[in-house]
Formats: sequence, structure tokens, C-alpha cells
Amino acid sequence: MAALLIVVLVLVAAAALYYARAIFSRYVFERGESRRVLALFSRYVPAPVIEDLLARKDPRLFEAREYYATILCARVRNFALFAESLSPAETLRYLNEFYTIVGQAVQRHKGMIEGLHGDTVTAVFGVLVDEKFQEERALRASLDIMRVMNAMEARWRGQGRKPIAAGIGVNSGKIVAGDSGYKDRREFAVIGNPVAVAVRLEAASEELNASIIASESTYDAVRELFVGVPASTLPLRGLRRLQNAFIIRGLTRNAGAERLLTLPSQGSFKETVVHAYEPPEPAAVEPDSYHAPEAPEPAPRVDARTPAPPPEIARFSRFDDERTALPEPPPVLGEYQDDQGPPLPLPPPEPWR
Repeated sequence: MAALLIVVLVLVAAAALYYARAIFSRYVFERGESRRVLALFSRYVPAPVIEDLLARKDPRLFEAREYYATILCARVRNFALFAESLSPAETLRYLNEFYTIVGQAVQRHKGMIEGLHGDTVTAVFGVLVDEKFQEERALRASLDIMRVMNAMEARWRGQGRKPIAAGIGVNSGKIVAGDSGYKDRREFAVIGNPVAVAVRLEAASEELNASIIASESTYDAVRELFVGVPASTLPLRGLRRLQNAFIIRGLTRNAGAERLLTLPSQGSFKETVVHAYEPPEPAAVEPDSYHAPEAPEPAPRVDARTPAPPPEIARFSRFDDERTALPEPPPVLGEYQDDQGPPLPLPPPEPWR
């Protein structure tokens, strides 16, 4: 009886130890996973938002979901032409400054940076968090971007640099957001037709000489807060459906007091260190394997009284040992049997030229 009790106690202790080890391993895994997710998503949204989602164990961090969201697309106008006279380092400096201006404005209004694509920044409002004022926040962020861009002109001119201009398109609709890609490269992406419409609205802003263009779906929700000028129906490139859009001029008196904006400090712009290209040094030659280069043979003396031989007709490229790189073509004799019909008579072969 005592032996049986000891066996039972040993089994219970082993099970408890196994369970405790499993709980500890799960804790370590979840902690490491939380750190990884925090490091990943902090590039897109403020860290407090991600910490709140992790604390609530919200599955929206790990799976694609459908949202009603507002997309903001900001792009530097004519940047390819603008950058033709710039060095790669100077081009990168402008882009980093543009990314900083847009990124700070978007995060100030609780938006999420979806991607940095060359001269374009895409942001989204209303993803991952429950947002009831996404249209207002997106348009306020757009106005902040344009105000800072206009204020930066004096700084750029003071540095002896040309100022850049930007256009913004804003649209709202149903999208899918979440993890996408393939096994070797994953990223958080926003997919759907509203994203394409926002991109096309930004392109139309340049044609209309407007800074910010918002779709009807975005402007209708905040019509009493923003001054918008109807742009009638816009045919957008690559899209069949015409879009009712509005040029955003500013805030109405009903919008309340505006938040004071200041120019970003020079230290807030990320400086990417660019190292100049240095050609690799030639490999050292071992003394015992070194062979002095042979002196070139003197050019033969040409007697003006002797006519020069005719130049050799090149047939195929040759290797150093005079072998032809391609075989000589076989002679064509007789008839050629075509698999689509009777034999075809061919003319007699001519000398290869």
C-alpha cells in the first residue's frame, strides 16, 4: 500500500512539474512573441495602441480582417524629374524629410503608416482600433502635412535647396488589412479598391492644382467640419466608375480650436548614413607565382610600296585558340523534308558569307 502511494505521489509530482514547465514555456513564448509584435507594429502605429491590443489578447494583430477604413495617400509631385539633378544621397535626404513630416502628422492623429513606397506614403485610419472619427482624423492629418510642407519651404531655401511640393488623396471604404506576402517575406498590408481610389485622387490633385482631394464617402461624414469645394465627377485613370470628390480648403468654425503646429526640429529628420563606394584593392600576388608580363611584340614595318592584304572576312567569333565559337553551317544539298507538307526544292548552296 505504501509503495502504491509513493508511485502515485511520484506520478502527481511529475505531472505537476510537466504542467509547470509547459506553463513557463508558454509564458516565455508569449512574452517573446509580444516583444516581436510590438517591435513589428510599432513601425506603423503608436506603441500604446499595440500594448493595449496585446493586453487584451486581441486576435486582430495576427489575422487579416475586413474594416471600414479611411486611406490617405501622400506623394511628392514630379519627384522623378526633381531628383534628376540630385545625387542619390541628396534624394534620400529629401525622402527622409518627407517621410518624417507625413509620419508625424499621421501618428499625431492616431493613424497607421501602411507603407513607404519611394516618393509615396500610404496611411490608414480605423484599422486595428475601433475608430469613430477616422474621416476627421485623416483630413486633419492631411491639413497638418500641407501646413508643415509649406512652412518647410523657407528652411529649404535657407539651406540652398529647392523646396518640394506634395499632393494628398483621401478615401473611405471597406478594405482588408492584415498579414500578407509569402513565406520569406511578410508585411502588414491594406488591400481593396478604396486604396486604389485614394491613389488616383492624389494623382488628380495635381491636375486640378489642389493640395488635398477627398472622396464623397470621406467628406460626407465630416461636411460640417471642413470647407470643401466640389470637383464634380472625376474620371480617374484605371477606374471605370466616376468619383464625386471635394477639394479640401481648411476647417470650418464648427471644427473648434486647431492644435498648434510647430516645425519639426532638424534632429527629428532621420539621417541615413551613406558610405562612398570604394573599389576593392587588387589581390596580392605571391612571389613564387608571379610572372612578369611579356613585352608586346613590335608592330611590323609596313612598306608603302607593297599593297596591304585584303581584310579577312569575319565569319564567326573565335576563341583565343582560333576555334570558332559557333560551328560552321552545314551545307544544304538536295531537298528538305518539311513535316507540314511535301519536300521543298532548295537552290544550290552558295559560298558562306
